[in-house]
Amino acid sequence: MKYSTLFLLLLSLAGVAAADPAEELLAAAKEEQEAFKEGDCAKVESMLAEDITFFANTRKMSREQIGKFCRSLKRTFGAGREPIEDTITPFPLDDDLGYTVRDFRWEDKNNQVVHEVVTKLWERSDGGWKIIHFQSTVMPESGERPGH
Repeated sequence: MKYSTLFLLLLSLAGVAAADPAEELLAAAKEEQEAFKEGDCAKVESMLAEDITFFANTRKMSREQIGKFCRSLKRTFGAGREPIEDTITPFPLDDDLGYTVRDFRWEDKNNQVVHEVVTKLWERSDGGWKIIHFQSTVMPESGERPGH
């Protein structure tokens, strides 16, 4: 009886240790995005590596500039509508390194469809998953969205 209890305990601990890196990456990306959307810039900054490289439409920004941008950004975004499409795909490289790609479209206040692709490189540290590199490209799409 003692051995079966010990076996079950070890089996449950092994399950905890074997978390899926793709699920963890996706959860971290969603947590960071929600904090950004809600204006919780302290949370956003806590998920950025101290030496992050950040490029938004070819402009390089520092960690401090990212925080300032987050705090000064008017919310709700664009016309305040939900995105037309929004997909985040995690790509684990190993247990402590991976990247996510967010591909989304929305309509701006002028009803123009805008397309953005965001790639974030994540590294696990003692403080959890941190963004070590961020690249974003935003461009208006030509034409109308399907169905209009």
